[in-house]
Amino acid sequence: MSRSIEDYLKGIYSLQKKNEYSNKKLAEYLNISPASVSEMIKKLVNDKYLTIDKKNIRLTEKGNAFALNVIRKHRVWEVFLFEKLGYEKEEVHKEAEILEHVTSDKLLQRLEEFLFYPTECPHGKPIFYNLEDFDEKNIMKLSEVSEGDEVVILRMEENKELFNYLTDLNINLKEKYVVNKKDPFEGPIYLQNEEEIKAVAFKATEMIEVYKI
Repeated sequence: MSRSIEDYLKGIYSLQKKNEYSNKKLAEYLNISPASVSEMIKKLVNDKYLTIDKKNIRLTEKGNAFALNVIRKHRVWEVFLFEKLGYEKEEVHKEAEILEHVTSDKLLQRLEEFLFYPTECPHGKPIFYNLEDFDEKNIMKLSEVSEGDEVVILRMEENKELFNYLTDLNINLKEKYVVNKKDPFEGPIYLQNEEEIKAVAFKATEMIEVYKI
């Protein structure tokens, strides 16, 4: 796939995730003319990457998989640049924008293995490996989960009091839990793993992001 098509699919995915998609917004995102966008949209529809229904553009399963794979390559390269080459967080995005387009699936797999399968980029955005199961809409605050949900702790606000609180509860990033119980009236949420059930104060749950499996 050409770099141009990858940029389009990634741009469409990113803008739709924010509910900000339009051809004009995509042209601004890619820094190109609206006329060029219109032509490429037609091509992507013909190649089964997009569908159009009453002017509403949507990624097909094929288009969504390609967009997510490009994002995955981008974030893994950011980890490599930051952890292994000493780049600053502010520098890695621009370099990863280039590297994502010249990375084969084999090279990506070797990078992931070398980095011990990182779960997030330096900016805290998740890296998922099963693209068929991944849906960024499943990222939510812990306060928004329902009883019975299975979740993974993704990230938390940078707050010393919160960090100390979760350390005392022995709750760490990337751990998997089942929501055992959710008390009403902003009561605690009870998370269960194989060892125990942990009660997390509602105020803290609003400062924690999880991925619902």
